[in-house]
Formats: sequence, C-alpha cells, structure tokens
Amino acid sequence: MKKNIIKFAAMALMLMSGTNANAQLDLGNILGGLSGNSGSTTGNVISGLTSIFSSNKQASADNIVGTWAYDSPAIVFESDDLLSKTGAALAANKIESKLQTTLSKYGITKDKFSITFKEDGTFTETINGKSYSGKWTVSDSKLVLTYSLKKMEITTQKEGNKLMFVTDATKLLNLVQSLGAKTATNSSLSTISALAKNIKGMKVGLTLVKN
Repeated sequence: MKKNIIKFAAMALMLMSGTNANAQLDLGNILGGLSGNSGSTTGNVISGLTSIFSSNKQASADNIVGTWAYDSPAIVFESDDLLSKTGAALAANKIESKLQTTLSKYGITKDKFSITFKEDGTFTETINGKSYSGKWTVSDSKLVLTYSLKKMEITTQKEGNKLMFVTDATKLLNLVQSLGAKTATNSSLSTISALAKNIKGMKVGLTLVKN
C-alpha cells in the first residue's frame, strides 16, 4: 500500500509540472485512489494549508469592519475528507506556491494590498499604489463589493484575525481583476485554475489579516 501511495503522489506531482498542467487527465480520479492514512509526509505537506470551509465562519457585517492587509494565498477545502489524501495535499501545496508568485506580479503583496471596511457601508482599497472605493454589504452570507461600474460577490471565511476571499477555480481571474489587478490574464492563472478545478471541493483566493 505504501508503494501505491508513493506512486500516486509521484503522478500528481508530474501533473503539476508546467508542461503538463493543461493535459486532459482526470486528477480527481488519481486523488480518489490515494490512501487517507499517509503518515508524517502528508502531515507535513498539509500543515501550511489554510482552512476547512465552514458556513458558520463566513464574514458578517458585525465582524468585517476594519482594515485588512494581504498576508498569503488562501486554499480552502469544503471537507477534511479530501484534505486527508496525499495527492490533494500535494496539489494544494503546489497551487499555494504558484498563486503566491502570480498574485505578487499584480501588486497583491503584504505591503501593497489592503482594504478598509467602514461602518457606514463604504470601503477603500489600495493595490500597488492605486486606490479604489465603493460600497459593501453582506447578503446571503456573501460579501458584496460594489464599485462604480460593477458588483462582485465574494465567498468569505473568517478565522480570528484572518479574513479569506475565496472562489472556485473557474472564477479566480474575475476575483483577481475585480480587486484591482486589471492586467491579470487568464494565461497567467491557467496552471492554477487547471489544477484547482480538478480537485472537487477546493476553493482558492487570498488571506487578509486585520491591522
């Protein structure tokens, strides 16, 4: 069994290489064959992952007020069943690394991105030296940001002083662009999206911390 686990993990890593990211292979099936009891290696890989999604931890109008600054990528699983599998953990770890690199290209870094939610329902966002403003509400558990010409709904996850903005892989580009990274392209996020969309129950995005 141990040999099989190593074999499947190796296959997952091969799929995550830049040259094979868009190959028409079902990563979900590969992950499904992995053992949930993978020992200390799996524990080390998943230790840096963000969270298990909970509807009870979504941000509310009462706890979102304040200034939040970018801290790190966010990877959220809808259940701990998938997170316990070696292949999923390896894929998530790879996505986290690539997402950090990509977000940095567009000014979403610790010192260049922040957003302030005010009690009056307005917000101010700063990204890479530029500022944007608009209105915010929480509706049906979604954070709704309204800019001058568009409106965006964001799935959130709040844990202590951390606030996560997450989305399905197919909507990652829209999230990044809507937050002010106007020059972000689908090609720059294609590897991340290709990996994430094949892992059912995974959401990706960014983690903010309260100042």
